Amino acid sequence: MAKTTRQTSIFGAEDWKRIYRTYKEADFQSYDYETIRKSFVDYLRVYYPESFNDFTESSEFIALMDLMSFMGQGLAFRNDMNTRENFMDTAERRDSVIKLANLIGYTPKRNINAQGFLKILSVSTTEDVLDFNSNSLQAVTINWNDVTNTDWFEQFNAVMNAAMISSQKYGSSGNNQSLLGISTDEYTLNTLATSLPIASFSTSINGGSMSFEITSASSVGKTYLYEPAPQPGGAFNVLYRNDQLGFGGANTGYFFNFKQGELLSQDFNIADRISNRIVNIDVDGINNEDVWLYELTDNDAILTEWKQVQNIFAVDTDETTASAEETREVYAVQSRSNDQVDIIFGDGTFSKIPIGDYRVYVRSGNGLQYVVNTNEMQSIQIPISYASRSGRIETVTFTLGLQQAVSNAKTRETLTEIKERAPARFYTQNRMVNGEDYNNFPFTEFTSILKSKAIARTGVGVNRQLDLLDPTGKYSSTNIFASDGMMYRDSKTPTFTFSFIDSNDIATMITTQLEPVLKARQMVHFYYDQFTRPALSGIEWNQSTALVNSVTGFFKNTASGSPIPISEFTSSNNKHIRENGLIKFEPPVGYFFDANNRLVSGTPSKQGEKLVIWTTVTALTLDGTNFGVGNLDDGTGPVTLNEYIPSTAIPTEVIPRLITDLPSTLETDIIAQVEALRDFGIGYDHLIGTWYIISTNNLKQNADFSTANAQTTLEVNTDASWLAQFTTDGISYTTKYRSLEYYFASVIENRFIYDDADNVYDSKTGKTINDSINILRSNSKPDSNNALDTDVVLNIVGQEVEQDGFIDNFKVLISYADKDSDNVADDPDFFTTLVDPTVSVISKLVFFERTTDFDNLERFIPLASGTVNTLYATLVLTEAAKTEYADGQIFYTTTDTKFYKLSVIGTTYTLTETTNYTKSTGRQDLNFQYSHNSSNTRRIDPANTNIIDLYLVTNTYSTDFTNYIVDSTGTVTEPIRPTIDELSLAYTKLNQYKMASDNIVMNSVKFKPMFGPKAPIELQGSFKVIKNIGVVVSEGEIKSRLVESLNDYFSLDNWDFGDTFYFSELSAFLHRELGDIISSVVIVPTDPTKTFGGLYEVKSSPDEIFMNAAGVTDVEVVTALTSTVLRQSTT
Repeated sequence: MAKTTRQTSIFGAEDWKRIYRTYKEADFQSYDYETIRKSFVDYLRVYYPESFNDFTESSEFIALMDLMSFMGQGLAFRNDMNTRENFMDTAERRDSVIKLANLIGYTPKRNINAQGFLKILSVSTTEDVLDFNSNSLQAVTINWNDVTNTDWFEQFNAVMNAAMISSQKYGSSGNNQSLLGISTDEYTLNTLATSLPIASFSTSINGGSMSFEITSASSVGKTYLYEPAPQPGGAFNVLYRNDQLGFGGANTGYFFNFKQGELLSQDFNIADRISNRIVNIDVDGINNEDVWLYELTDNDAILTEWKQVQNIFAVDTDETTASAEETREVYAVQSRSNDQVDIIFGDGTFSKIPIGDYRVYVRSGNGLQYVVNTNEMQSIQIPISYASRSGRIETVTFTLGLQQAVSNAKTRETLTEIKERAPARFYTQNRMVNGEDYNNFPFTEFTSILKSKAIARTGVGVNRQLDLLDPTGKYSSTNIFASDGMMYRDSKTPTFTFSFIDSNDIATMITTQLEPVLKARQMVHFYYDQFTRPALSGIEWNQSTALVNSVTGFFKNTASGSPIPISEFTSSNNKHIRENGLIKFEPPVGYFFDANNRLVSGTPSKQGEKLVIWTTVTALTLDGTNFGVGNLDDGTGPVTLNEYIPSTAIPTEVIPRLITDLPSTLETDIIAQVEALRDFGIGYDHLIGTWYIISTNNLKQNADFSTANAQTTLEVNTDASWLAQFTTDGISYTTKYRSLEYYFASVIENRFIYDDADNVYDSKTGKTINDSINILRSNSKPDSNNALDTDVVLNIVGQEVEQDGFIDNFKVLISYADKDSDNVADDPDFFTTLVDPTVSVISKLVFFERTTDFDNLERFIPLASGTVNTLYATLVLTEAAKTEYADGQIFYTTTDTKFYKLSVIGTTYTLTETTNYTKSTGRQDLNFQYSHNSSNTRRIDPANTNIIDLYLVTNTYSTDFTNYIVDSTGTVTEPIRPTIDELSLAYTKLNQYKMASDNIVMNSVKFKPMFGPKAPIELQGSFKVIKNIGVVVSEGEIKSRLVESLNDYFSLDNWDFGDTFYFSELSAFLHRELGDIISSVVIVPTDPTKTFGGLYEVKSSPDEIFMNAAGVTDVEVVTALTSTVLRQSTT
């Protein structure tokens, strides 16, 4: 017998072929007890009919088979359950889902605790602190912004300074940064060396008691505030925030950061070096952010802080230590059930293997989702012990209050959320590069974000002026003609701030901040417009020699012809004719200046011909008469002008020069005033060309400009002639200065580009070319049908940038032309020439509409002429004439100075006051030529960043808006959309994952309610339903089931930003869901101006998502869809 055959025969039970033949008829699809038992019985009856034939229930063999069947069912169930737990889609145990998510690099989010800022409303101390009047502040409660205490600010700061470390005091912070437009200073309290930088308190939230902690906060190394790693003796920071809205502002004052929960610690010892060690932290409710790890010395003192990373096996290269032998002290955190965590260490190759004593700090919260309202967190008393300057232990007591509701608490991720987010996060690979990343990553990073969508507003290098790209990669200069030009002016008082330590700082402020402001065109505009101009009479110009752009000569008496002195050599108004002063020349009667400034008899009728020339003296020899002789010995005149001025041209007025290089005596006076911490102003006497100080007691702060009481010494605060005003809060100064800006806008036809860094050089003239607006002479003169004498050229000098970095290309800043680039205006009266604002004032108004864009920022858009009606001076007169106008007409009452909007519903005409419009003095419908010059090496207006509009649906806002929609009592108000600042603060961490060239602008969703009474009137509608014949169902059940189906259809999961609603799709859904009780359903608009079918297609904006607002009252059960039911006309 062969060996193989013999062994097969002997060991047949071990032969897989024998086993396979034995069980090939077995039913392996049997899993439950009954089918397994039946399979056993069937198998025995087929293959062992004679050996086993006793199948009575009392048989011992049947009992054994029952036990085996029961055991088989258990094993099958366990095996099936274990198999399901190995796949994320089918896993049910939280531990399984978390571990599967960790395998693809996703750490499920634990709970997020509520955190925000508490404002210090009052402060008191046990230390004997003295204020500047030597009054003791010991045990005195000092209230913030106390109107009954004129010294409250100084006293408040005195107590705060006493509690700070010795190197800091108010005005000298440890760190300063502007966070979301709010200046934030960090001051460190001199707490005891053994205490943790926290202070606990509890309060009632939503009827239940919750524990909170005051924590330290810092922005060092970041662009947002965070809690530094806590440790005994660690810095305990208090924040001073200033929103520039005054002491009563919600974001101005001292603040503490607070968090819900309790800071806990756990020490552990690691005796052996083991790769990838895992340490369990068995604390429930650990929040998603607050985990810190320290390595300890032998006496339990903190040695080093280890850094937390997302993945211990993918540590960033910037974590590399200086020494090649050292490895990185990093760890990762993994979530477990009940929001417990595991600390995961490295393998010694890419991260250090720990050994020794360690301490981990975690913050455990309640894991709930809730809103902390302002009234629930007031009068919080927090005592903190500190070491005084004398070394005594004192206690400062803070009374805190919440200024803005906090709604950032969030429960841990549910299993459904983890299953949805983990694969999406795996796709992004922990960064935001392409569009899909931007759409997915925010949703996976924050559990409070329910939906996100990113839209690229503009990209790097893409031109924002033209739609088509030039294949050469550059653009030629732009030369555009349009007919909807608008020119207007705006008088402002901008500010700048400064602080100082010594007089050198003040001197630096004068040269780097003050003098540039005085030299700016906006200040020169104001000077030209507001200061008087001495008149000249009885003199004329005598030209001696002429060059290309200048002439020499002298001024002479018109009657006698003899030379007359100018400048300081005369006491008449001729003394103002001096270098850098502007002189206005007019032609003799019956003459005009041609394009070359020559005198021609008649009236101007061609381009370039004019009746006024402005010029300035560029050189002057003595008194301008050469001792009465006139010309100098070489035949040139003693006076040089920068324009060609012909003989007999008549000077009629002069604008004295504005001296912007401040004399040293004035600088000394300014330094003395600032060092004395006084409020003061500086004014300018243009008739003698000197600056002067306006003292505290004479200064009329924040007043409109007036020279009526200039240089008064009555000390009754009436001098409003200041050009710059200096006010102090005792620490720093705010400087307010005069400014007059001129704008040019296009309503529809043009958009503007301006780049002050791109200077275009003209090789022919040897000068730079300015962007310009040319007001064509085809325009009429103000209040006249006659055309302008000549084109009026204006230089473009700037373009406003919105707070989100977006450039408002509707308009540009303009100024007088300066064709020879000598910093002297070619025509300082261009606004009067084109507008003449003092005549027919009402007709010289231009209007703007306030709009809110997708960034939630307010912008003012110029309106076309005729949009706003100005015929009626009062509301009474407007009411009398309102029936003559259509719905939506805007009125401006010139006496009441208010705007009203007309609403027409049927035969009801209603005027409602509105604040969505504003006005300025100016003129529109101007024909103009716009010239933009671009060098060959640059493209026109290329974007230098990718601006990404990120639209977010936050859990809190979605819940609040849903509650508002479903509320039928009228007690729930519509929630306010989260602002850009609030979203940027809450989700600032996203900036760590974007590309360097990207700039994220976070916007909130705008829900678009449909059909119900809380929807816009144009979207309101009523559902008309026909019940199925023969179905026994009440109308109430039909209505409730229809509304329930509508809510399902408009579930947030089914809709994205910018989707379009189609009623045909909704109708199919309703018939599928309710086909057993209804036979037909339609939607009929409620708006009387809409007809049937008006709601069959509705589009949404890129920031909008639909939401059902219909209730049972919006559903009507009808017997037939008649024309009356559908509100259709029968004719």
